[in-house]
Amino acid sequence: MNKNVTDTNTMKGQSVSHAGTSARNWPSNPDVVIIGAGAAGLSAGRKLRKKGLSFIIVEAADRVGGRAWTESQSFGVPVDHGCSWISGSDKNPFTKFADDLGYTLVEHTRAGTDLFDLDGNPADEAGHEAYDDAWDAIIKPIGKAGKKGRDVAASSVVPTVRFGASVQSWLGSMDYGVDLDQISTRDFWNTDSSQPSMFVREGLGSVVATLADGLPISLGTQVTAIDWSGQGVTVETSKGTIKAGTCLITVSTGVLAANKIKFTPDLPDWKQQAAHDIPMGLLIKVPMLFDGARLGLGDNKWVTYELPDEKAGEGCFFIAWPCSHDYVFGNIGGRFGWELYAEGQAAVLDYAMGEMVKLVGSDARKHFIKGFATDWADNPLTLGAYGAVRPGAPKARDHLAEPLGDRLFFAGEATHKRVPALVNGAYLSGKKAAKKMLKVLA
Repeated sequence: MNKNVTDTNTMKGQSVSHAGTSARNWPSNPDVVIIGAGAAGLSAGRKLRKKGLSFIIVEAADRVGGRAWTESQSFGVPVDHGCSWISGSDKNPFTKFADDLGYTLVEHTRAGTDLFDLDGNPADEAGHEAYDDAWDAIIKPIGKAGKKGRDVAASSVVPTVRFGASVQSWLGSMDYGVDLDQISTRDFWNTDSSQPSMFVREGLGSVVATLADGLPISLGTQVTAIDWSGQGVTVETSKGTIKAGTCLITVSTGVLAANKIKFTPDLPDWKQQAAHDIPMGLLIKVPMLFDGARLGLGDNKWVTYELPDEKAGEGCFFIAWPCSHDYVFGNIGGRFGWELYAEGQAAVLDYAMGEMVKLVGSDARKHFIKGFATDWADNPLTLGAYGAVRPGAPKARDHLAEPLGDRLFFAGEATHKRVPALVNGAYLSGKKAAKKMLKVLA
């Protein structure tokens, strides 16, 4: 196991505790300092280690993984607070990671949907057909506009159809973390399909955590300032100062846009604008544990209901009994998610339970044990869930990823054009940034 990071029960969805490396154990004047021990930072570290470079990863949290986090304390079984799916599993590197490590992969490509109509009744055959048709009716015009190079709001090209508001909620607030009027048709077109997809029974976050094995990581180490005015970089942290040849920055666009790190000299205007042009969206996950009753919902199924046209982007749609665990998790996002979370996590859980009761009846409350809402909305290390490009900013991801002065490099899910907002996008961006740094350091 890692000699620099104390790791307990990393495997198979168990909780992970990392003591981290102390300032006195930092490499002396390393080639690279990596800010953030999420998938991007860990991927870069693995690449640099393979090439024999010296580096240190500093992480403000008390754990690795970033927005990929599995814990088992809440329910006694693995629960992913962040990313849950191995999306595009036929090309996703985490498919092989999980398989090689002996994790249990559960197919979720054709999981099926428990669908309900406006009155909360199970949808009939015509309802299911209308729902399927709505996906085509919404996706095709967005993709067509993007393919033609039109960089407009996705909401401006979609028709009004039955179940259209529900599909817009899945595509926008629950997939991108923002509503359709905040999604660029061009960015949508550039994004690869998320299918096929898989769950990891032991938790995807636990797979990501294994990437930290053997890497020099200092946890609980907040970066406050970066001076890149000289030939190298000087990074000020809560545990001391690090001088290095280059710096890889993997923090969220929310953290960059909020100026949580002081840069000397300041980041150029175009770089700062890129962070603002990929604002953090919000997806709140609401895991709810039950006593084993299935409430008429199928294992691993999507649970969706019809929304009025004026409610697009709202609602709480569910995944029932993922990997046959005895919990469901709700999904709430976009503007509605921000507004609801402002009322408190208890209000979020209460709303999600209320929506569940509308669909399956009062038995939901009878069999309910406990639940919670994830806190990405006010987590100071993320300030949201993941980034979505504003309409009218087609170069934002390119600008965000652009290195500065051969000293500052950038990675993270927001920098990847084909698989943004996904853990594999973060991983691939870190690997790509490491290759850039290797050329400079050579």
